[in-house]
Amino acid sequence: MAPAAGSEMVPQDFLFEIGSEELPAAAARSAAAQTGQLVAQSLARHHIETDSDTISVWVTPRRIAVFIKGLAPLQQTQEIVERGPVAAKSFDDDGKPTKAAEGFARAKGIPVNQLELREHEGQQFVFAVHSREGLPTLELLPDICREILHGISFPKTMHWDDADLRFSRPVRWLATKYGSLTVKYEIAGIISGDQSRGHRFLADGPVRIENAGDYREQLRAARVIVDQEERRQLILEELAVAAGKQAASFIDPAGELEEVIYLVENPSVHAGDFGEDHLRLPDRVLTTCMQSHQRYFPLTAEDGSLIAGFLYVMNGDPDCAGAITEGNERVLEGRIEDAEFSFDKDLKTGIEAMAGELDKVVFHRRLGSLAQKTARLEALVSYFADLIQLPEHDQKTVLAAARLAKADQVSIMVQEFADLEGYIGSIYARMEGFPSDVCTAIEEHFLPTSAGGGMPSTVPGAVLAIAEKVDNIVGSFAVDEVPTGSRDPYGIRRAAAGLAAISMRFGFDFDLEVLLAAGQKLYQDQNADIIKDESLTEAASAFIFDRIQHRQVENGMPVEVVEAARAAGLGSTLRLEALVAALDVFRGEDAFEDLHTAYFRCTKIAAKAGADLQGATVDKLLFQEEAEGELFEAVTDLEPVIHKLTLARDYEAALKAAAGIRPAVDRFFGDVMVMDKDEKLRNNRLALVMKTAVLLRQLGDPMRVAAAPRKEL
Repeated sequence: MAPAAGSEMVPQDFLFEIGSEELPAAAARSAAAQTGQLVAQSLARHHIETDSDTISVWVTPRRIAVFIKGLAPLQQTQEIVERGPVAAKSFDDDGKPTKAAEGFARAKGIPVNQLELREHEGQQFVFAVHSREGLPTLELLPDICREILHGISFPKTMHWDDADLRFSRPVRWLATKYGSLTVKYEIAGIISGDQSRGHRFLADGPVRIENAGDYREQLRAARVIVDQEERRQLILEELAVAAGKQAASFIDPAGELEEVIYLVENPSVHAGDFGEDHLRLPDRVLTTCMQSHQRYFPLTAEDGSLIAGFLYVMNGDPDCAGAITEGNERVLEGRIEDAEFSFDKDLKTGIEAMAGELDKVVFHRRLGSLAQKTARLEALVSYFADLIQLPEHDQKTVLAAARLAKADQVSIMVQEFADLEGYIGSIYARMEGFPSDVCTAIEEHFLPTSAGGGMPSTVPGAVLAIAEKVDNIVGSFAVDEVPTGSRDPYGIRRAAAGLAAISMRFGFDFDLEVLLAAGQKLYQDQNADIIKDESLTEAASAFIFDRIQHRQVENGMPVEVVEAARAAGLGSTLRLEALVAALDVFRGEDAFEDLHTAYFRCTKIAAKAGADLQGATVDKLLFQEEAEGELFEAVTDLEPVIHKLTLARDYEAALKAAAGIRPAVDRFFGDVMVMDKDEKLRNNRLALVMKTAVLLRQLGDPMRVAAAPRKEL
C-alpha cells in the first residue's frame, strides 16, 4: 500500500464501495440519504479537509459507493493547546518564570520562553502550544471506512456471523481505492481489495478497479449504472419515448419510480398491454392493479383517460424483453380479472347492504365494531358541524357520507386492494345514485394518507376527515396504545398532523379539547373497554399540538417561537398557527422589545404572589400612587382591544397594541413600591401586576421568543 513516488502530496480520488446482497428499495433510499453526511463527519473527525460538493454517494440494489473527487493527501496540521498553572503562579514580580512554569514547560517538552498567556474562564493561565503535523490520509482511510460502514443505519438489520456488524443485507465485498492505490484492511472478516462486481446476470466475472476515478465508467462497462440520479433520468427519458410511440403519456400516481430506481442496475423500459374490455373498471382500480406490487406505469391518452397499455422497467437483458413482457401481461391480466370479479360482486351486493354488515367487523377488540365506529362518526360530525356553524346543506351531506364511509370495509375489493378504501366506496355510492358531494366526502375522509399528501377538496370531506381522525386519536389514547419511538401502528401521528393541516386549510376554528372530549364520551356511551381518565383529552390535545410544533420546526420555525405561542394556552390549532406566524414577524420589529420588557418586569414580580392572588380583584380605592391608576386604566383599556383583535385572529395587531403598555408598566415600577409592608397594599399591587401579566400572556411568552435565534432583517 506504499504510495508511488511523489504521489503522497497530490490529492487523489477516493472510492469506497460496499457490496451486498440485494438491498430493499427502502434501505437503499435510506443509505443514499444519510451516507454523505456520515462521510463528511468522519473526515472532519480525522481533520481531513474536504468540500461537501466533492462527495458523491451512489447506491444500487447491490452496492453503496462513496466517491470523493480529489481527497486531500494529508491531515490538516493540528494546534495542540494544553493549559498549565495560573499566570500569577507562573511568573514572579519581576516577570521571571517560576518553578511551576518551568516544570510545566519541561513536562510538555517546550522551552519555557515559548509558553503563552491566554485567558480561560476569566483568568490568565500559561499554555503550551505546539503543532502536530498531519498523518497521510492513506493511513487513516481504513478507520474512516469502518466508521462509514458501521455508521449507516437501517430500520431493519441482519446479523449473519460472529462479527458485530449489522446491516440491511449481508456484506459480500469491499473495494477501496485512493487514486491507483488499493487500501487494504479488514471489517467483519471481509478483506478490502480492488475488486467490484458488475451486473449479476449481464457481466462476466469480477471488475478490477484500476483507479478510483475510473470506477463509474468501469461499472458502466459491466452493465451497472451506479449513480441513482443517472438511472432516474434514463428511466424517465425511456418512459417518455416509449409512451410517445403510442401517442400516450405515462403516469405514476403511486410514486413507484422512487422505488424502481433502487431495484435496477441496468434499466431498460418496455411496453405491454391488456384487453380493452378491462377499461370498464374505474381508472384507480386499474392503476392500482398495475402499480401495487407490480410497479408498472399506466398510460393515458391525450384526454387523460387510460389506454389498454402499460410500461415497465426491466433489470435484465433487453434482448429477452419479449418473454418478460409476456409474463408481465399474464400477471396483470390475472390481477385485473380478480379485480373485475370483486368489483362485480360488490356491485351486486350494494353499498347499503355493505353498511348493514359492519356490525360483524371488529374495528378494535376494545373499541367495538365498525358499526359502532360509524355511529360515533355520525355523532361526531353532527357535533363538530355545530361547533364550526356548518351550513345546513353541508351538514346533511356530511351526515349522509358518515353513514356510508366505512361500508366498503366489508367489500371484496378493499380486502383485495386495501389502498382503495374510501375511494371504492365513493364509486359504489355514485353508481347507486347518491349525490356527488356525498360520494366525494366518502372518498376524502381518509385524507391525507401521508405527510404532505393530498387534502380533502370539499368542506363535507374535510369535516368527515377530522371526525375520523378524532375518533382514531381518542381511541388510541383510550386503550393506551399511543405511538412510542418509531412505532405507530395505527398512524396516529399522521392523523394528528392531518387534523391540524385540514383545520388550517379550511379555516376551522374550534376548541380541540372540546371535540376530543365529545369523542371520548361517545366511547363511554357505547360502554367501550377504555381508560376512563379525565386527563385523556388533555394528553391527546397536547399530542396533536406536539405534531404541529414538530412540523413548524421542520419547516424552519424556531422551536422557541412555537413554544412561546403554545404558552398562550390556545385550544384552537388554527389560532396557534396564526399566533406562531405573528410572533415570528413581530419579533423582528422594534416594538417587540417593549412587549418583552413589560412582560418580563410583570412576570418577575408576579412570581412572588401566592396562589391566593390568582385572579384576585384589584381595588382602585387602595391606590396611593398615580402610576397605579395609570397602569390599571391601561390594562382595562387594553383588554377589549386584545379580545377584539384575537377574536378576529389578527394577532400581529394585538401584539402591537400590547406593546403599547410598556410606558405605563415602566412608570409603575419606577414610582410604586410593590412589596410594601402593608399587606393590603402589597397584595393589591401584586394583583394588578398579575392581571397585567395574564393579559399579555394571552399572546404567548415573549421571554421564550427572545431566546430564539435572532431574526435576520
